[in-house]
Amino acid sequence: MPHDVKNFGALGDGTTLDTAAINRAIGVCHAAGGGTVVLSAGIYLSGTIELLSRVTLQLEAGAVLRGSGNLADYRPLPQSSEGRNTTLILARDATDVALTGCGTIDGNGDAFAFYDRADTYRDYAASCTRQQAEYDRVNDLPDDGPVQHRPRPGILILFLNCRNVQVSQLTLLNAPNWCLHVACSHGVLLTGLEIRSSQLLPNSGGIDVSLSHHVRISDCHIAAGDDAIAFSPCADGFGGGSCEHVTVSNCTLQSRSAALRIGWGEHPFRNLVFHNLVIHDSNRGICLCVRDRGGIENVLFANIVIQTRLYKGKWWGKGEPIHVSIVPASFSKAPMGRIRNVGFSHLVIEGEQGIVVVGEPANPVENLTFENVRLRLRTGPLQASFGGNYDLRPAADERRQVFAHAIAGLHADHVRNLAVRGLDLEGDEGLPDFFRDGIHVENFEEVTIDGFRDRVERSPGLGRGSSIRLERGRGASLRHASALGTSPLLVALAVEKIAREEKI
Repeated sequence: MPHDVKNFGALGDGTTLDTAAINRAIGVCHAAGGGTVVLSAGIYLSGTIELLSRVTLQLEAGAVLRGSGNLADYRPLPQSSEGRNTTLILARDATDVALTGCGTIDGNGDAFAFYDRADTYRDYAASCTRQQAEYDRVNDLPDDGPVQHRPRPGILILFLNCRNVQVSQLTLLNAPNWCLHVACSHGVLLTGLEIRSSQLLPNSGGIDVSLSHHVRISDCHIAAGDDAIAFSPCADGFGGGSCEHVTVSNCTLQSRSAALRIGWGEHPFRNLVFHNLVIHDSNRGICLCVRDRGGIENVLFANIVIQTRLYKGKWWGKGEPIHVSIVPASFSKAPMGRIRNVGFSHLVIEGEQGIVVVGEPANPVENLTFENVRLRLRTGPLQASFGGNYDLRPAADERRQVFAHAIAGLHADHVRNLAVRGLDLEGDEGLPDFFRDGIHVENFEEVTIDGFRDRVERSPGLGRGSSIRLERGRGASLRHASALGTSPLLVALAVEKIAREEKI
């Protein structure tokens, strides 16, 4: 029989702290061998709740579990990761645990935010940007965030060292920091979730998965300030291992950071599949980044719509729909991880930046494929203030943090075995001068470009660019390339050896 928390002293009146009553109900349910603890309609103000093995916490329609605005109500964990050791809902070393129902978990993030104060900490040098000092003047406005905050809880919901986890059908609102974090766990289903956090508050992300295996995420809508879904190093303080055997499907995502991020910690990421996704109004679409020993391999993306744009503020990213990079950071340990065996297929993209791929001379991005991609370069109101820059943060060299760079439809530097098959490139009228080449690949080994259509109408300023530019590499195959409208087909080659050149 379900255990109703009101039978254990919870009032659900929105003002009384119900932490102890909810924990009592969970403890009794666990001691009885497991079952369901129910929050019926009401507003339950609470500090830290610990979910125990074989217990389902069910929030019925009309039930709201609201995090306390008092940091003292959150019990610290004995360990932390990235300085975060407090949480509203905790499941630790638990088996067969679930959060479900039609109710809402409200992190009460507004209680910890200063929405009128921009976070002006700088992890870049404005002198390296295209705009120089003017970049900071616009960047420091608070209207796009991130904003400042007072000390706040570290994580809204944390599953740590758990097995057989399910979170389903709930609405998760206003996370004051990380929202739903699955760390060092096995057998996880996250489905049917509505996650909405402030897009002004830094680190108020959606779902983080770290060092976990056999994870399924599906049918979620996520709008967040930090990454909407991240496979990340967020559990490096909790344990070790790898993150692998993951699927993500049928989700809509929006973020001021990256809608999807993989990387950048000490532990590897492998065997991940993403399909049937819509990414919209995001600062960065898909990000794969290596900054430490943890590599990324065997990852597939298919049937995805991506729409990105530039935002003010110190959010990482500059409107790239896809960003793949290997860059040493100040904390990097040798040997750096690799990115290899990654495929993108059947994508429709609109963005104020092109696709960016950056490897290292001794560590190129390997076996990367783009297939059946339609990409439209868009103009936007912030291109004069922020456009024409690359963002490779976190990078040890400030010249590679945020820096001026010409923009291509697809730019790849230090790659091995890059294949582009069926790329259709379009562009708005009036693109800025810093938009140059259609495809620009440099420092490469083995590149295949088959079926590229360049339909960007180049102005005199854009005329310096080429449809295809290949520099400092060896082994290239070019087939079935065309330029339509008034754009001449320009192919610039500085290649040691062209393997084949057919119907250019």
